[in-house]
Amino acid sequence: MRLRLELVKWKCLMERNYITEDTPLAGSSAGALVYAVVVAGMSMQDALVATKDLAQDCRANGTAFRLGAVLRRVLYKVMPDDAHVKASGRIRVAITQLFRVPRGLLVDQFDSKEDLINALLTSCFIPNYLAPRPVTVFKNRLCINGGFTLFMPPSAAETTVRVCAFSAKRLGLQDTVGISPDCNPDNRASPRQLLNWALELAGDAVLDELYVLGYKDAAVWANANPLISFRGKAAPV
Repeated sequence: MRLRLELVKWKCLMERNYITEDTPLAGSSAGALVYAVVVAGMSMQDALVATKDLAQDCRANGTAFRLGAVLRRVLYKVMPDDAHVKASGRIRVAITQLFRVPRGLLVDQFDSKEDLINALLTSCFIPNYLAPRPVTVFKNRLCINGGFTLFMPPSAAETTVRVCAFSAKRLGLQDTVGISPDCNPDNRASPRQLLNWALELAGDAVLDELYVLGYKDAAVWANANPLISFRGKAAPV
């Protein structure tokens, strides 16, 4: 669900030139997936189709304990062999390293396509959900989801425009988040329903509705923030 929400916000910002091929980006979990896939050269339409294929697989076969394997299969299928070259230095992928106390790390260099995919899956790793284990290993480090320590990580841009799939006000982040459902609050699902859709993927009709709402969120923000004021900014989730 979050994948589709972030993709459409990205689509709106690209159409209005807030994000260009030179814009630095950073993200954790679904945000990192979106930025990596599009930076690697995948078209927006193909990316949206891939999210529906992923959702159909999970609805048919289950999500818990196997989402990581499904994501890996989809990423290997849709990302080009030189994806790591295009992503290196352009995006920052947030992960949480577990050593004594959890510590957030930003990964921005990738040795291979597999290395990039491993970083993305580490950033998405929810203990005992993406796979039946409490932690994952990335470059000999015990890690979990990057959102636990770097929910909306800083990009390499001078100023970062933050994007959130959930209500920033409910999270107490309204002063730091630019784009969220608060931009377009009418007829929105409850936080509990959004969380349920994030964990157990919704049907295609719901995904299509979220697509429209996510685009409107970004459009409302863009209308209120002229492009001339935001040159060089990034939009991590």
